This record gives sequence, structure tokens and C-alpha cells, in this order.
Amino acid sequence: MKEDWERAEPPASLSVEEVNALVRPVFGGRNVTAAYRIGTGLSNSNYKLEVEGYQEPYVLRLYREEEGIAEKEQAISLQLSGSLPVPRMLHMDWSRASYVSPWAVMEWKEGVLLRDVLQSRKQPLIASAADSVGRVLAQIHEHTFAAAGFLGKSLEVTQPFIMDNTRFLAFIEDCLLVRGASVWLGEELASSVWAFCQTYAPILSAQEDVPVLVHSDFNGLNILVTETPECKVSAVLDWEFAFAGSRLVDIGNMLRYEEEGSFVETRLIRAYEQQYGQPLPPHWRLRMKLEDLVALCDMLSRSTKSMPNRIQDLKRLIAKTLERFSGYAF
Repeated sequence: MKEDWERAEPPASLSVEEVNALVRPVFGGRNVTAAYRIGTGLSNSNYKLEVEGYQEPYVLRLYREEEGIAEKEQAISLQLSGSLPVPRMLHMDWSRASYVSPWAVMEWKEGVLLRDVLQSRKQPLIASAADSVGRVLAQIHEHTFAAAGFLGKSLEVTQPFIMDNTRFLAFIEDCLLVRGASVWLGEELASSVWAFCQTYAPILSAQEDVPVLVHSDFNGLNILVTETPECKVSAVLDWEFAFAGSRLVDIGNMLRYEEEGSFVETRLIRAYEQQYGQPLPPHWRLRMKLEDLVALCDMLSRSTKSMPNRIQDLKRLIAKTLERFSGYAF
């Protein structure tokens, strides 16, 4: 699960004094007494803050430079935090007047990473965690859109697109031949990926799902759960990549490292379908893996030689998909 992946850029590094200069006005002039860098994210940076006079901690989130990410996360927080385990944003500044990029102060959510629970081998905890994750994901997907596409600052679809046969093949071809993913895959595996995609891409055009709110990085590194008395999702974090699209994107991301038919998959999908009120579509595993190939090839095309762990993991995941589904009849 992205173990030991390298970051494209080092995380932001701020001293307590620098943090205080930034956020002291948010807390009415009170001082931050401690600031700890937290999280496993590979793009933005987060600090846990302890503030004099406040019992609860807070989170300082420092965004990358990309336009609109902070505003989109704020809009998602406003829309979802009342009904779903999404942290509330208490203060947002995207003016760049006091820092080089947008930043926010967010509420602190208690819990441990879902990844740690899944790796604990404690089956009762894993079972309740998978059940809770499936239900929460279905609730996220109850938020629908008239069209698929990238979301703007107010959660409107600003760049419509449909990941059908034609767009899928164009994107994969761009990743392989223009943006350099084939360099990391090697000629033989890259050729196999292209042949596989040409064979199975038509199934994407057969999808009729209503576009839903897709987290797009929904996995054990962005989900917090409580451990007692049973595992329940306490927070879904890092919504920067959210868009309107197929619900299979999130399911594929969540199950990326799971074996087909695993205990976690079985529990999660059952809870998801019960909450969502309808079963997943025919050939959902193949469709899910095709959607996930988009993400894998995109991340591989953005990799550099300074990221050997990331490249090796992505290459392994892609090869595993081809091994499982080559020859699949639909």
C-alpha cells in the first residue's frame, strides 16, 4: 500500500515559530506550543498543532501550488462534514499573502490508519473496519452529478469527460508513448499493456452508472478508524483529487492490494452493496481494474529515476492485472 514510495517533492518544513506566525491570528493570538508533521501523504503537508488554552489539537494543512485544490477541499468539507466523517475546515487562506501556497486549519480527527488495522491480522477488527469502509464509501457515492468530469472550486463540473473506450485508449497511449511510462515498464510489458487495453476497453463504453462523487485516492492511507469497541471510520482525508465519475474508481483504489475474493474484499463489497441498495455491475472486477490502470499508468508516467520503490510497485501492480485478466471473457 504505497509502502516506501518516494515523494515528488520534499514535505514543507516549518518551525514552531513559523507556524505561530501563520496561525496565531486564527486562535485569537494564542500560541501554538507544539507542531508535529504527520501523515503519509505524498503531495501536501500536514502538521498536528497543540494550542495553549485548547484541549483538542488541530491540523495545519499546507497545499501544493496547484490552482483550486484548497477551494475544492473546502467545498467538499462544507457539503459532507455534517453527514460523513470528513474533517471540518475552520480557517482557509488561499491568498498567498502569508505563505507561498494555500493553507488551512482543520479539526483533528481521532483514529488510526486503516492500513495499520488491515495489517494487524486481528480478524474481528478487520471485519468491522471493512464493513464500515464499505458503508461510508457507498454514502459518499450517494452524491451524484449530472455529468462526469473534473470539479471546480464549488464542486461544479468544469471539465466534462467520460472515461469511455475512446478516451481510455487515448489516455493510456499518451501515458505509454508520450509521457514515458513505457520506459519504466520495458518494451515487452508496455506492448502487453497496450494490447490488453485495446482488447478490453470496449467494456467501459457499456457502463451506464450515474456519475458520483469520487474521492480518487480512497485507500488505507487516507482513512482513519477507531479501534474500540469495533472499528468504524472516523475520517476520510485528502480530497484533493476528487472528481465526478465512476464509483468503480474508488473501489479499485481501495482493493488495489487485495487478492480477489479476499476476506476484506468480501466484507467491504457486501457492506457497500447493502448500503448503496444495488449490486455492482456485471464484470465489475474487470471494469474496476481498467479504471485503476488509468491511475497506475498516470502515476508511472509521472515517476522519475529518483523513485525506484514507486516504479517497482506500480510495475508489479500493472503486471498483476494483466496476468489475472488476460483471456477474460465478457
